[in-house]
Amino acid sequence: MLDYSFSDEQELLRQTAREFCEREISPKIKQMMHDRRMPQSIWKAMAKMNFLGMNVPEEYGGMGADPISTAIVAEEISRADPTASIPVLFLVDNAWSYLVSKYGTQTLKEELLPKVVKGERIVGIASTEPNYGSDIGSMKSYAIEKKGSYLATGEKAYISLVRDIAEIGGGFVTVLKTDQAKKTDGVSLFYMPYDKSFDVTYLEEMGREGSSWAAFSFKDVSIPREYMLGNLNGGFKIIHEGFEFARGLISVISAGAALKSLENGVEYMKQRDAFGKPIVKFQGLQFQLADHVARIEAARTIAYKALWMYSAEQKSGRFTRFQVSKEIAVAKLLTTTWAFDAINDALQWQGAFGYSKECPEEWALRGIRSFQLAEGSREIMKVIIARETVGKENM
Repeated sequence: MLDYSFSDEQELLRQTAREFCEREISPKIKQMMHDRRMPQSIWKAMAKMNFLGMNVPEEYGGMGADPISTAIVAEEISRADPTASIPVLFLVDNAWSYLVSKYGTQTLKEELLPKVVKGERIVGIASTEPNYGSDIGSMKSYAIEKKGSYLATGEKAYISLVRDIAEIGGGFVTVLKTDQAKKTDGVSLFYMPYDKSFDVTYLEEMGREGSSWAAFSFKDVSIPREYMLGNLNGGFKIIHEGFEFARGLISVISAGAALKSLENGVEYMKQRDAFGKPIVKFQGLQFQLADHVARIEAARTIAYKALWMYSAEQKSGRFTRFQVSKEIAVAKLLTTTWAFDAINDALQWQGAFGYSKECPEEWALRGIRSFQLAEGSREIMKVIIARETVGKENM
């Protein structure tokens, strides 16, 4: 028989995370939106809870948490922050610090990971370029080896957390070409610390007011050889492990945000009267609600299953890399699509108030929309699903 229950320790973690989010995050969302930046008090509180770099091994000060436990915290944060700003920071920092902990050199891990756990450094991802997103093999940014280090030159665009990393400290797991004559076989991964020489252009997002988003160019930035992740020209083979972890967390975050919006919508419908009775009693709205609950509950289950498979593949190779890629893609495609639809209807149920800037569903609609693009678009998820279903030779 299958057992879909969480362990006692995971249930305790969920309760602890929920209490933390209700105390430290929820009351500060409006101020965060006004200031357009995450309050430092939240960042410091997350560090004290060991929610930063949760997957970092205990020897470097982390929890050594598994992906499911990380997702549990991500889901609770998504319920507390409808804008998706803090969930973005959480998922990016955890997914890519995990990749550092797995593929980084001993020197890099000792230098970086304890500071990540303490909230003194953030690990981001710098992959996308102005003209390239998922087509990693065609990216133009490159690195040239010189006297035991690499000189990096190029441009990255639509990168999350740039301002946060510039202010707090840290850097990016960065995709760079180390053999420009090749496509994916010429890609290497580096941890590239933020450098003051970066030419940064900040961008304004549609939502996620507490996060930051930017493009930056760099020229002859020196990266120590010890900051390479994995082997030379082996970056393409490992970067998707980070993307898939991030996509799995996005899936759980999207489901959590949608379920919270449905709860908000139901509470509003119970209070709002029309034609002599609460609008929650109208069957048309009940049927809409039922459809969304069914979809989001199913999507949430698929998301946790995908992360369970990811964890099993990472630990023991129980599943193949391609099996995990497909399941993660299914989860991200369904949750981000269905979550947006559910939030949109929850907003609709609240009438004119739903369209106002005071309504959390208005915040959530704009924030969750980003996840249909981030870490691989819906179209890329369909390509992955189709490829693993019909076979790569038939693509």
